[in-house]
Amino acid sequence: MSAAIYVDPQAVHPVIDGEWHRLTGVLKPGQAFTTLCGLSDTATFLPLSERRTLGIPRQCDRCDVIYRRDHGIPLQQDRIGKKRA
Repeated sequence: MSAAIYVDPQAVHPVIDGEWHRLTGVLKPGQAFTTLCGLSDTATFLPLSERRTLGIPRQCDRCDVIYRRDHGIPLQQDRIGKKRA
């Protein structure tokens, strides 16, 4: 018997050079992947407690734009400074 660990792919954000990215599916350790913005790397898994050891990761702007466009969410720059009716 093996243990199943269920992972929400929308909650998995690989951090590359201090930026977190979005993925299109679930990763396995050692699996190569490509982010929404086109970066490729190999998956490794670390405890959540180590996430900020090298500073707080920031969101990849390119992944954010692609994700928002694909899901019909207004881009951040389109929401800033707009007055509500």
